[in-house]
Amino acid sequence: MRVALAEELGGVDSVELGERPDPAPAAGQALVRVHGAGVGPWDVGFLSGGFPGVALPFVPGQEVAGVVEAAGDGAGVQPGDRVYASLFPAGGGFAELALALADRLAPMPGRLGFAEAAGLVIGGGTAYEGLVDKGRLKAGETVLITAAAGGVGSAAVQIAAAVGARPLGVASPANHDYLRSLGASEVLHYHAADWVQQVRAAVPGGVDLLLDGAGGQTRDEALGAVRDSGRAIFIVLQSTPAQLERGITGESFAAHVNRQRLEQLGRLADAGTLRPQVEAVLSLEQARDALTRVAGRHTRGKIVLQIGQ
Repeated sequence: MRVALAEELGGVDSVELGERPDPAPAAGQALVRVHGAGVGPWDVGFLSGGFPGVALPFVPGQEVAGVVEAAGDGAGVQPGDRVYASLFPAGGGFAELALALADRLAPMPGRLGFAEAAGLVIGGGTAYEGLVDKGRLKAGETVLITAAAGGVGSAAVQIAAAVGARPLGVASPANHDYLRSLGASEVLHYHAADWVQQVRAAVPGGVDLLLDGAGGQTRDEALGAVRDSGRAIFIVLQSTPAQLERGITGESFAAHVNRQRLEQLGRLADAGTLRPQVEAVLSLEQARDALTRVAGRHTRGKIVLQIGQ
């Protein structure tokens, strides 16, 4: 099978096209013929050595959509099924064939194409876990979402609106109309000196929940927009900020995308309340270009590789 792989962890530039033997599914695994593979900052992180224990050669790609080619005992799917899956942390998605664990895959939402479904897996799964499972967001509440135009943020704005909450987004001005089209009630520019005061003016007393995917200064400033005794959820950070004041409770997490969460996303997608936002669809031969664009941290929604179509 054709793959894009790295023989050593030397960053994005270490990725080359190559050939690998076709894998075979063991018990509890499905062999998926990949038609769409999402490209995310986690792929850049793996290639840069940011995750320990990576086996070489390494095939990036942690989220795929495609058709089951073969299934091991207990996989819960049959050849011909259209599925989407998280491959985290083993990777392997930048390939014509990939192995997916039974508890990390689910039937693909019927309303989505392969590229859209692949782009929903980790971004959507992270947004859902952060907002609903950990953030306990409820109808009528307000939520401030940083890095709102990215893959996680684009899904988070829609999920928040779908549960009946009021989402506010933080993004560069070029993405403000885009985020309003997804359901954001207010959009703030993180370089504006008074953006936190703007949130406070829009939501007197402060927002109920912060979902932060930006980190750093933006994260620390955003805490000032949370109400007393509010909640804050931080994505892929090593720890919560050193001090959470005014009774604010906080938690940092890295997403765990399983079958149940994928099924929840699928219901929202099939209801038309969650639509993956795909900025570009590139070929497997353009894997390095796709990774470079994601590494620049200015993509709107997702970049996806189209494979085997």
